[in-house]
Amino acid sequence: MLNIGLATEIITPPFGAGLAGYFNYRPARGVYDDICVRAMAIERDGKYTGFLTFDLCYFLAPVLRGVRLGLKAAGIDFTDDIIISATHTHTGTSFRFDNANAAEAAALQLTIDAAVRAMRRALKSMKPAEFFYAEQDGNPCAYVRRYKMKNGAVVTNPTRCNPDIVGPETDFDKHIRILAVKQEGRISAIMVNLANHCDTVGGDLVSADWPGRMEAEIQYELKEDVPVFPLTDASGNINHFDVHQKIDQTNYGEACRIGRIYGKIVVGLLDKLEPVDAGEIGISHTTVELPHYKVTPEQYAAAEKYLEETKNAPVTEGDLTSEGLANGDVTVLRYFAKRMINCAEKSTKSRICKLTRVNFGKALAFVTLPGEPFNGIAQAIRKASPYKHTIVVELAQSEGAYVPMRDCFERGGYEVQPDVNTMAPEASDVLIAAAVKNL
Repeated sequence: MLNIGLATEIITPPFGAGLAGYFNYRPARGVYDDICVRAMAIERDGKYTGFLTFDLCYFLAPVLRGVRLGLKAAGIDFTDDIIISATHTHTGTSFRFDNANAAEAAALQLTIDAAVRAMRRALKSMKPAEFFYAEQDGNPCAYVRRYKMKNGAVVTNPTRCNPDIVGPETDFDKHIRILAVKQEGRISAIMVNLANHCDTVGGDLVSADWPGRMEAEIQYELKEDVPVFPLTDASGNINHFDVHQKIDQTNYGEACRIGRIYGKIVVGLLDKLEPVDAGEIGISHTTVELPHYKVTPEQYAAAEKYLEETKNAPVTEGDLTSEGLANGDVTVLRYFAKRMINCAEKSTKSRICKLTRVNFGKALAFVTLPGEPFNGIAQAIRKASPYKHTIVVELAQSEGAYVPMRDCFERGGYEVQPDVNTMAPEASDVLIAAAVKNL
């Protein structure tokens, strides 16, 4: 029998702390809704594992290190076997380390302390539990965000209703998978696994984005404060923008709308839950060395030339996003020219990332991926998986970056633009091979 404990803690940063996710610095000046860390401790036959799911955009290595050191100092000896992941909200704390202010330093310690408290509380609340699984093939709020254009190029988030759009670059896995925890005859927690880039709110007010609104909708429908763990599937090339709609899709109302839709889908799936024959816990870790992008002399010279030619250009106000790249915004193009130079001058050869597999017999496996891998990577892993149900979790266990498919680099788009330690074209093949081997 499984034993599971649950807890949630708030990690909303102080006002003035930077928010992560865009190219410009955005100090938080208020709160739409709190961001949280959710903890799940799992034990079977004396073997422990668990989850810490943060409403954050991504992890930098010092944040992960701080959380793990805090857990170990608290006496949690299975710390290395906990899956730590982020939801990718673009209105969570940024944790700058090169130019951090007092608010960000306080937010870092707050986040570490909250994670430790949550896992300790979860361990103290453990009781017998069962897993139940359901899924649907249909994701009404997600779209491939890279589009083939009439000129042969691929553009990320082209202008809405652009007549030059031919169609999406590829297809993606539209399944919505849920894993419910039942204890004492009631649902006590729900894990939700789907592909969608969590970039809906924008601005400078803290928010958990649509995952937070999804949890609120589920709790409203169930009339209980059931914790909902958003475990994001590989979504590096997926987001919520419907380019065929000429409406504002970056606002809090949109996050609420998407959250309600997903929440209703999850609640509808509860009637389809089937028990998972959760056997012995198996845990496997490995490391993978992912190669970084190499800038050519021609690319470097072109970046320097552009910066010189546009040095007196007016600066664009407001959030700077990938849409600015597609639209030819000079401020955004200058930003990417600087990134090109940084890639050439500051990048390391590669990065070492941790991959984790946690399985429950042959019925269920969780597979972690670093950064923002393209959805094709998750599809390849699931195709090779020997487990009945395979839940792929991005932004987990390690600091990371976009991991596009190899052939995407020759077509262009935002995700393949060089920056410090951007992934090389072959990184996707390396990551798939390592994850499949770890299965």
